[in-house]
Amino acid sequence: MAAPEITLRLYRPSDFEMLYRIDQACFPRGIAYGRDELKSYLRCDGSHCLLAVVGNEVAGFILTGRSGKLGHIVTLDVLEAHRRQRVGSSLLRAAEQEAASHGVKRMYLETATDNKPEIALWEHHGYRKSGTVKNYYGRGLDAFEMYKPLGAMSHTDPN
Repeated sequence: MAAPEITLRLYRPSDFEMLYRIDQACFPRGIAYGRDELKSYLRCDGSHCLLAVVGNEVAGFILTGRSGKLGHIVTLDVLEAHRRQRVGSSLLRAAEQEAASHGVKRMYLETATDNKPEIALWEHHGYRKSGTVKNYYGRGLDAFEMYKPLGAMSHTDPN
C-alpha cells in the first residue's frame, strides 16, 4: 500500500478550533493546551504553524517558536489514524527547514519521560536528551528536554 500524499500548508486563524480539537485528542487532560494558552503560542513573535492535510482531512500540525538562533517545538500533534504514515516526520522536517532559513541553529523541545513512541520519533530525527525537567507536566510528570543542532539543513528526505 502506498503512503498517503501529505500536503503541508500554513496555519490560518480560521483553523484554530480544529487545531484545538486535535491537541485535545492527542494529549491527556492537563497536558493538552487550553484555548488561551494555544492562542498565545500562535500569536507570539516568531511563531510558525504548519498543518498536514491527508485527503481532505487535517491529520496534524506542528507549532514552533523562534528567538534569535534558538527554536522551540511547542507541539507536534498527529491524529492517531494518521500516525506511522510520515505525517509527523514531514511536519518536523518542514518546521526545521523554516527555522533554519531564519537563522535558527538549535531546536529544543520537551517531551514526557514516559512517552516512548514520541521519544523514539525525536531520537530518529536527531534529537538528544539534555536533561530532565521535574514536574514539567504537573506533579510527578517529568519531561526530557531534547535538542538538535540544525546546522546546514538539507532539503532532501532521508527516508
